[in-house]
Amino acid sequence: MSDHLVIDVDGHVFEPDELWEKYLPARFHERRPRLITDDRGTTRYVIEGKVIPPGTGTGAWAPEGIRESTTLREGGVDSSLRLADMDTEGIDIAVLYGAMSLGLYAGSDRDLTVACCRAYNNWLADWCSADPKRLRGTPALPLKWMDEAVAEAERCVTELGFVSLTVPCAVGDRNPDHPDNDPLYDLAEQLDVPLGFHAGGCRFANGRFTDAYAQLHVIEFPFNLMFAATTLICGGVFERFKRLRVALLEGGVGWVPHTLERLDEHYEYRSHEFDAITKPPGEYLAEGRLFVSTEGEEGLPQVIEQIGGDIIVWASDYPHWDSDFPTSVTGVTDRSDLAEAHKRAIFEANPKRLFGWD
Repeated sequence: MSDHLVIDVDGHVFEPDELWEKYLPARFHERRPRLITDDRGTTRYVIEGKVIPPGTGTGAWAPEGIRESTTLREGGVDSSLRLADMDTEGIDIAVLYGAMSLGLYAGSDRDLTVACCRAYNNWLADWCSADPKRLRGTPALPLKWMDEAVAEAERCVTELGFVSLTVPCAVGDRNPDHPDNDPLYDLAEQLDVPLGFHAGGCRFANGRFTDAYAQLHVIEFPFNLMFAATTLICGGVFERFKRLRVALLEGGVGWVPHTLERLDEHYEYRSHEFDAITKPPGEYLAEGRLFVSTEGEEGLPQVIEQIGGDIIVWASDYPHWDSDFPTSVTGVTDRSDLAEAHKRAIFEANPKRLFGWD
């Protein structure tokens, strides 16, 4: 047993097909998302007539199937099994993101997208009700339509008890520093909740990989977060929103020293091109409002040596194919190359600051 809480800032659930039948208004049922089995025998979601994600060809994603890759434990679907697995691991609180719902924002049909986001959020709130102190939700938001996104975000926090606002690292061509995003950032400050920028949605490199999911996955996730960090910091978001807190999720932490060193170097030589900020990019990191998740990478001690341990938070990524259940917690707590103070910070103190639970 550890002498600190274990807070998982990025766990996942999987959206069962019956979610849409139960929670989506009847007028949308004919167009609802559907879980199908493709001609290769793998599961895919069909949304607005498109098979997502493609299992073969250019940009192939999770060739074994979307459910098969995201739900290696049934605790992704059954909340009682999730709580049992959390007990096995020693996880006290899990902050939960979806699987296919992470991409709902990209829908083209406004009414259907809004309805699907609300349906998923209502389902997740009911799912978390099995133990609302330990299971904490984050919403799907219709981010193409900011007025709808802000309204749904406020509902999810004030009525459903969600603890963060979920965003991809870009919404189409709209970067994180685009002023159209400001109403959501303003709301996050008002509600005193962070934004969780979750890797995987930008698909910057999809068109350059064919039937090479592993290679694409290696590159895509950290690059998403490098892009988000660069635009958030250098685009002046932390200047405009002095109380905003942000988490960059599911791309590891190894990229952080490298990216911030390059940003600081470029600021030193070309500060005139950074007109949205008033100090070197690394100093915004030092403010402690931008957090980055680790799953316990081997290079974690070196990252802590370079940037400190105050902005690093722990994530399980359960129940995805690359999560380490049942050793994701002990894989960090049992390490001799990490100071006990850093372990406590990563598992408890830093997540509490991220979510405003101090």
